[in-house]
Amino acid sequence: MHGDSVDKIVKRYFACLTREPFSYKGKEYEPKPLTVSPLLLRDYTCPALCGACCSRFTLDYLPSEPQPEGLAERVVEFNGEQITIHTDPQKDSDDHFCGRLNKESGRCGIHGIHPFSCDFELIRTLESSEPGEANTLTQKLYGRGWNMLRIDGERGAMCEMKPPSEHSMDEVIRKLKRFISWARYFGLRKTWAPEIIELVEDVRDGRRTFYTATTFPKVPSKKGFGRK
Repeated sequence: MHGDSVDKIVKRYFACLTREPFSYKGKEYEPKPLTVSPLLLRDYTCPALCGACCSRFTLDYLPSEPQPEGLAERVVEFNGEQITIHTDPQKDSDDHFCGRLNKESGRCGIHGIHPFSCDFELIRTLESSEPGEANTLTQKLYGRGWNMLRIDGERGAMCEMKPPSEHSMDEVIRKLKRFISWARYFGLRKTWAPEIIELVEDVRDGRRTFYTATTFPKVPSKKGFGRK
């Protein structure tokens, strides 16, 4: 099997946004404050004839999500529970690129029903290394994008960041709502996603500005981590 996208979802997305502890593959993850960067609101381009981000890894879906044909069930353990998901393991080829990528156009062959791990890009979760320090949520290009392989055999992802727009903020909200569906399906009920959605909606609808980073919780609570 190639890279497992569930590892990315749990170890990066869940770990960064959780408000309650959980365990995965023998590691305990504890909640931390979360700093949300204004860069989260940015838009980006996705040029044709690139495909640099479409390397081969598992394509995973919740059973309730729209999905392409040819998937199989598999079980992952989370918090001591057995979680069933639908997956394309992509283990029948040694090709560098995803089997669902059109390698002539550089376009996703299942765009619109693509898996969550692809859909959440280019949102980045940055986990702090020190206990109690805030994790960070932002949106930015790939850190080593200059070295990513394109379908033409050259190196360098072609995507570029753009200023925030109503469309880009709608997309952040949509992606975070999909994140909530994944988190709740895995049994993770408390995350920072609802607060972030409220923040983005306020900015989009003109109820507030967002020029400097916002950290949750804004005021530490003696009753526990974040709002109940």
